[in-house]
Amino acid sequence: MTRTKSLVLVPLLLAAGLAGCQVGAASGSATPSASPSVSRQELLALGQEWVQCMRGKGLTRMPDAQLTEDGYLTFPPEGGYNWKEDASKHQDIIEECKSIEDRYPPNAFRPKAQLSADDLRKLREYAECVRTHGIPAWPDPSSDGSFKLDGTPLANGVPQDLMDKATEACRSIWSGKIAINGGPGGGKK
Repeated sequence: MTRTKSLVLVPLLLAAGLAGCQVGAASGSATPSASPSVSRQELLALGQEWVQCMRGKGLTRMPDAQLTEDGYLTFPPEGGYNWKEDASKHQDIIEECKSIEDRYPPNAFRPKAQLSADDLRKLREYAECVRTHGIPAWPDPSSDGSFKLDGTPLANGVPQDLMDKATEACRSIWSGKIAINGGPGGGKK
């Protein structure tokens, strides 16, 4: 049985990408910025080290790390290449470079946007639609908008053809990406 890759992120949760985003503490100014405990140059060097790791393991088109004006680390796409989608297909590479990600300061990335009540309502409707279109054990979303498969009959995976069929049928309800947690390998991806 094949399984849908775990890393498919709700667009609102995608702000920091795959590089291990965490919500940072607000600073005293109106605009939060990256951690003062790490210099901008050190943060950029760490981001570039992660990029080099990803490239060295096979994702050769990874864009260079950059800093936003307010000091957050970013990996902007170049030339139409969607590195986040490509990386989501290579969890092994992400795991091999995780030791670098683990060294990022807690607020290296722009804080995630919070899901609205309307987004959660739409994700619940999406879950109902998925159940109606061939995956009856599909769970409702958790409060963070992800779908947790552990502890469900889907913990061992969802056949790709069923997931593709349900996703297409339910696109009018939620056309963005979704976060799936658990299943084979467990945990949040």
